[in-house]
Amino acid sequence: MNATLRRLLGYCRSHARPLWLGGGLLLLATLAEVGGPMLIKLFIDDYLSPGRWDLAASLWLGAGYLALQGLSALGFYLQSLQFSRVAQAIVQRIREQVFAGALRLPARYLDHHKTGSLISTITNDTEALMNLYVQVIGQFVQKCVLLLGILGAMALLDWQLCLVALPLLLGALAVMWLYQRLSVPIVRATRALLSDINGRLNESLQGMTVIQTLSQELHFAAAFDAVNQRHCQARGRSLRLNGLLLRPLIDLLHMLVLMGLLALFGLQGSQLIPVGIIYAFVSYLGRMVEPINAMTNQLAQLQQAMVAGERVFGLMDEPKERLGGQTPQLNGALSFEAVSFGYQPEEPIVRDVSFNVPAGHMLAIVGHTGSGKSTLISLLMGLYAPDAGQICLDGQPLASLELTALRRQIGLVQQDPFIFSGSLADNLRLGRTQLRDSDLWQALEQVQLAELVRSSPLGLAMPMEEGGKNLSTGQRQLLSFARALVGKPRILILDEATASVDSQTEVLLQRALAHLRRHYTLIAVAHRLSTIVDADEIILLAQGRVLERGRHAELLALDQHYASLYQLQQQHAWLEAM
Repeated sequence: MNATLRRLLGYCRSHARPLWLGGGLLLLATLAEVGGPMLIKLFIDDYLSPGRWDLAASLWLGAGYLALQGLSALGFYLQSLQFSRVAQAIVQRIREQVFAGALRLPARYLDHHKTGSLISTITNDTEALMNLYVQVIGQFVQKCVLLLGILGAMALLDWQLCLVALPLLLGALAVMWLYQRLSVPIVRATRALLSDINGRLNESLQGMTVIQTLSQELHFAAAFDAVNQRHCQARGRSLRLNGLLLRPLIDLLHMLVLMGLLALFGLQGSQLIPVGIIYAFVSYLGRMVEPINAMTNQLAQLQQAMVAGERVFGLMDEPKERLGGQTPQLNGALSFEAVSFGYQPEEPIVRDVSFNVPAGHMLAIVGHTGSGKSTLISLLMGLYAPDAGQICLDGQPLASLELTALRRQIGLVQQDPFIFSGSLADNLRLGRTQLRDSDLWQALEQVQLAELVRSSPLGLAMPMEEGGKNLSTGQRQLLSFARALVGKPRILILDEATASVDSQTEVLLQRALAHLRRHYTLIAVAHRLSTIVDADEIILLAQGRVLERGRHAELLALDQHYASLYQLQQQHAWLEAM
């Protein structure tokens, strides 16, 4: 059995009771289904052919036939409900597992995979698994039981005539095997192209402003059309294969077997083969074609589900972020000890960086774009592991600490904050239900955002549009600032956090930070050097190395790179003020 299918079927073990109930209903419905032609055969051979007209017996046989058909329909309906409920529960569990796994994916994985591809796996591929459980597995079980019931009934009537029906089954099995061999590469290509389509859609919608401002709508539309055309061609190949191998071949086999049965009846005559048995066999052959056709037509869904299952389980099995380790209670002291790192090992971004920050002190990191400033922050947050050296918090190696507990004690304010849909309070708490409204208001006061929130009639319940579109860039930055402060972190990281606020708000924030600095260690990645003149230590990075370090006055006294950069910014600020 295919490993993916075995793993998918493994989810059924936790739903044994409803599956057994559904199986019992299926067996009952199948017995009722195959019993109908038996009653008609009895009526033909015992009453119609001999000319014995017994009204009471005919009425009883007719009533029995109708009752069996009604019981069959009810049994199949209830069985289908049972299987569908199990399928819904299984797919819900798989979707929850794959999303939970996606949340724990390491940053290196996200660097090399498109967001749209992940969305496609979590939504489209899990939906394909739904079709597997509801349409394929449930229907396959139902049709297999029905076929076995029909074959059993035919064998009871005449085992020699039953052999005539075997070519139909053997031919159907051959068609299924051939279809499986030919369809897998086509389905894989189709699912990959669908993932590519979702990736391009996600990327284009997120970058719509850039596309429109550069008047590149036609270029992106053409690129999307090209991918969409390849997907359409792959689907066309799949449809041609379905049209060639599935229903037409099964119908041809059915006609050949039926011709053989009627030819045999014509050669031997009604003396050797009763008319009622021939009727029953013709009826059973017709009833065999429907489940065989259904099973072969579901092969396409089966192959799509197998490929979708491979993608889903591939995502679920990706190595996750480290979960174990000690649960730290930080004071805030940290150190980098000869740390080197590169997103590609052969291209290091950070080279042999070392520094120490005592608890309650402020370290500022400055440097040109690409010097490795934000990479140091990613390493400190545990998003990446150093290629060499180690990072220590309170003297404990970062690699030995439990990441979730660690990150709860670190507040990060990024240059481009992300605002979630929901209320303002939801964006401040982000699932931290222990935070009270008073904690939220305190953080808003600290970042000078409380007045804006009070001006809204909804207050903390003020709705946030997707991405915070109803806030200005600076207000989004302040909200991100408050989100970091409300958790009362031991280490606060500012990654160009004041780049989007006006000068007056920046001054207020600096005063608030100066008042709060004794409560946590502050790491500030800064572009504007005027914001970090009070730092206990400043390190200047160049090409991933520490080029200069010291306090603001000490670095100015060196009159080298930092001093030149500071003077250049001062001149620029003076020119802007004129």
